[in-house]
Amino acid sequence: MNRQLTTFMISCITAFYTTVVFAQDKKPSMQQIRSEFSQPSAIARTKLWWFHGETETTKEGITADLEAFKREGVGGVVYYDQQHGKGENAFAAFTPIWWDMFRFAAKESKRLGLTFETHLSNGYVSGGPWITEELSMQRLEATDTLVNGGQHFNSKLPAPLRKGKSGNILDVAVMAFPVPDGNWETSVNLLPKVSSNISGLNAKAIIFPTDNKLVSIPAQNSGASVYIVLQFNTSIVVRSITYRVRAKGKSATGAMNIPGPPSDTFFGAGYVKQPDLGQLECSEDGINYTKVCDLKPIYESPSWNQKTISFPAVKGKYFRINLHDWTLAKDSGQDLPFGNVVISSQAKIDQWEEKAALNSEYIEKDGTPDYARSASIDPKKIINLTSKRDKNGQLDWDVPIGKWVIMRFFRVSIGVNTKHGRPNLIGLESDKLSATATKVQFNNYFKVMFDSLKKVGIPLKGLHMDSHEAGSQNWTYGFEKKFKQRRGYDIHPYLPALMGYIVGSKEETSGFLFDMRLTLSDLVSDEYFGTLDSLCRASGVTFTAQAVGNGLTIVADNFKAKGKVEKPQGEFWAYQTNGSYDVKETSSAAHIYGKPIASAEAFTDLKFSQSLAEAKNVADYAYAFGAQEFVVCASAYQPWLDKIPGSTGGGRQYVLNRNNTFWNYSRPFWDYQARCAALMRNGKSVADICIYLGENAPVKLLAYRLPVIPEGYDFDVCTQDALINRLSAKNGQIVLPDGVCYKILVLEPKGDLSLIALRKIVKMVREGVTVYGTRPIGSGSLKDAASRREYEKLVNQLWDNASIGTKIVGKGKVYWGMTLTQALTVNGIKPDAGFTSGNTITNKVYFSHRKFGEHDIYFFNNHSKNIFRDSVRLRTNATKAEYWDPTSGKQFSLPISAAGKDGLLMNIVLQPDESGFIVTSKEMDLSLPQKMSGIREKSTSIDGNWKVFFDPKWGGPGEVTFNKLTDWTQHPDQRIKFYSGTAVYRKTIHFNQPSSGEQVLLRFPQLGSIARVVINGEEVSTVWCSPWEADLTAHIKKGENTLEIYVANCLTNRMIGDALLPQEERFTYAYPEIASPKDRLVASGIIDKVLLVKRSN
Repeated sequence: MNRQLTTFMISCITAFYTTVVFAQDKKPSMQQIRSEFSQPSAIARTKLWWFHGETETTKEGITADLEAFKREGVGGVVYYDQQHGKGENAFAAFTPIWWDMFRFAAKESKRLGLTFETHLSNGYVSGGPWITEELSMQRLEATDTLVNGGQHFNSKLPAPLRKGKSGNILDVAVMAFPVPDGNWETSVNLLPKVSSNISGLNAKAIIFPTDNKLVSIPAQNSGASVYIVLQFNTSIVVRSITYRVRAKGKSATGAMNIPGPPSDTFFGAGYVKQPDLGQLECSEDGINYTKVCDLKPIYESPSWNQKTISFPAVKGKYFRINLHDWTLAKDSGQDLPFGNVVISSQAKIDQWEEKAALNSEYIEKDGTPDYARSASIDPKKIINLTSKRDKNGQLDWDVPIGKWVIMRFFRVSIGVNTKHGRPNLIGLESDKLSATATKVQFNNYFKVMFDSLKKVGIPLKGLHMDSHEAGSQNWTYGFEKKFKQRRGYDIHPYLPALMGYIVGSKEETSGFLFDMRLTLSDLVSDEYFGTLDSLCRASGVTFTAQAVGNGLTIVADNFKAKGKVEKPQGEFWAYQTNGSYDVKETSSAAHIYGKPIASAEAFTDLKFSQSLAEAKNVADYAYAFGAQEFVVCASAYQPWLDKIPGSTGGGRQYVLNRNNTFWNYSRPFWDYQARCAALMRNGKSVADICIYLGENAPVKLLAYRLPVIPEGYDFDVCTQDALINRLSAKNGQIVLPDGVCYKILVLEPKGDLSLIALRKIVKMVREGVTVYGTRPIGSGSLKDAASRREYEKLVNQLWDNASIGTKIVGKGKVYWGMTLTQALTVNGIKPDAGFTSGNTITNKVYFSHRKFGEHDIYFFNNHSKNIFRDSVRLRTNATKAEYWDPTSGKQFSLPISAAGKDGLLMNIVLQPDESGFIVTSKEMDLSLPQKMSGIREKSTSIDGNWKVFFDPKWGGPGEVTFNKLTDWTQHPDQRIKFYSGTAVYRKTIHFNQPSSGEQVLLRFPQLGSIARVVINGEEVSTVWCSPWEADLTAHIKKGENTLEIYVANCLTNRMIGDALLPQEERFTYAYPEIASPKDRLVASGIIDKVLLVKRSN
């Protein structure tokens, strides 16, 4: 098949797929749904993040990209300036030439019928030069001053240690309180002698830094220690140690959330538990030391590297920091940047920086000791002196008798900039707790582009935003008022807690910090995402947002935030071969908040070495988790027409573009997505289990905290806002305003339960809802502390003190102490889809269910390398079933074994990694062929020589003969070994006439990676994924047949081969280069054999 014929066929396909689009806001007929599945239109096609900014921009490149997208079946683009490399020759943003190219891209998209949307920011995620320090992300900081009472104080209080570039000081408050036990002593004011066992190490700079730089402690052999000794003049009492250290390793909140079994400890993609740095030790004689505490590591954070460890009070004259074995074995030899150590008598909350939201980490057990109340700050004695401070920080105050601490609080920009954008529009990240800052960002970036296109008659249709990856903030202008409005009490007496100090008791302080994080979470949802959604709706623009994002680096409630946007979006990466619960969380939010579409950033960081089959395998579980739209991350804009691969996205690759070797074979890949997305937008979701995640921010769906979900059941999750405002009880079920319902409410084992949540759950149980979960200990909120008796009374209504039990309360029931499987069984909740698979993360059948009128739509994915062959019982009143194949659009009738009150029983066969839909009804479409099970089949290998043509234009040898089908990378001819592109296999084969009811297939047991099959000059199909078959039945003739197989492999092999050649002899050009001679070649071609399969029922 020559290139001219390929172009003609693609043009025909494009015309064939131009169909009537039915409106998504109207309920389509089943016939329309069938037609859409067979010939997908534009209603649910995948979009691409179209990354610009790495290179110059050319109009011919824009047109070539967009025409290629349209030709292969992409639905639209999100124009996104994102720069990961040097950006040589890239135009500055918002300059005349940039605007010319931007408008041209929009016009070309309109001409081609592609949707055109853009992003909230240059780079990500939200900010720019228009964001001032006062509008940026901020945190609370403080300085303290010790004064003796019984005198008049009139002096300027210390300014913050760190100021912004403007030098402005943004005061918040001044608070004073009597000095607690310990006399506020620290190593800073006691000036101990500092020494070390390592010669040349500036140990003094670790304790008494003169700048903000950490001291590099040299790597040691395993078991060897670096000692930093602090010798005080006399013995002192110490309760905490604070230090800064280089952050290392992906944090739990930054790790991709993957499915897995329940666990006592966190797990996530990329997360590796780091070793302790060492220990703090204490001695009276400087010889014999005892351990005080472990020194914990700090995980990667965009904006924070300080940690405080609290411990029971210890007394000593010598304190030794014993640093050793601070790296994993694989990282041995690395130094340890360390410093700003403060040893203190002050009673502090253990690891308070996380609880005060300076760093976003999931809050687990509180390690704060039970200090004597005298060591804590008495909230009743705290005095607000803010009115006595002038604008210059001068305080005028008559100090009462005693020794006092004066704390001056400031709000300070965290100093984090946007990243990966065109340099001239890089700036501070906007304040995520401020509607004012959010509007400034919207008006200075998106609205400027929106208005520009509107003037030329091409209004933008959508605004997208990436995940938040800019770190945490815990303050904003006016936060004091916002806190009181939401929590009902004054924050000022508890401001010292935001510096780690214990106010009242550790329980009281923890309760305040819980409320504070909850307030931050509310503001992120309301003033950031809620404001953006309102602005978009006012502009007639669809808002798609990863609210807040899989990497939860700010203290927020992912679920509530997703409920604030029109189109919530999750994400899944190409390496996440076993799933991403970020997608599940997103679809849950869409279901519970009544959003019509759950979107997903798709195939992130797909590489040239990966195939479309590999991409489909990760896409399948995303559909099984409820995704209804894909937006690819990403496609690197290609400015050139003669360079392949061209721009490699600053080295990130972003391979789904016209320069990929398999691009002109990719139409089936995009059609598969369009079919799945469109079909799954019909009807309403069905899931039996609703899991309550609590409200202890930061909060998101975490696999390790979930109970074991028995096979055959699906679940959604929710947090407090949805529980209170969206869920209600009806007919013994949990119902949503749009009619979606659940059969049981599950309380996450490690979740928490506020008073308002407990009240709602008690009410729902009394009205008939079933609840499964352990007895809660109490609310984490200080606001609820005054209502402990009510809380305990409500708990006692639902739970007994027995370790295992069932309790009937009103019309409902509560189960605890047993497994969820047992609770479901006892309560008579049968599986929605009854089957048995391996039920492990690598060998499992996933499913998703939607109800559309009298029809059920089930999506099944055999996420396994094994064939799934089993009976499946669907919980439905339907009596007929069909199998819809999303890779071909074909629809088949399914034989039914039984139908009735026990559901619909049938036998299903799914090949490894195969996916498909089962659609039920009460009437069968008699025109549909019956799906063959594959149980009765006969296969023979097509032996003999093959003529194979390797294009000399791409370094191939021309036509050669293969007497054995082999992996190209194992071929002795270097021209074949490093070949990338299309090779054509040709052979004449003999067929007898197929018997009646017989199906003839061509099967590829091992293919690298795509094959277009042509018989007698007529295209059969493109084979690109499981079950790796082409149906020849309608295309073969009796006797001799000419078989041609156009096989395209990945581009990686040619780039590796070119890395061995001088520049002038290379076939590829990559900017920047992404391959080296050391890289592994990717198996290519038809490997080992091709099978001719005859199948019958």
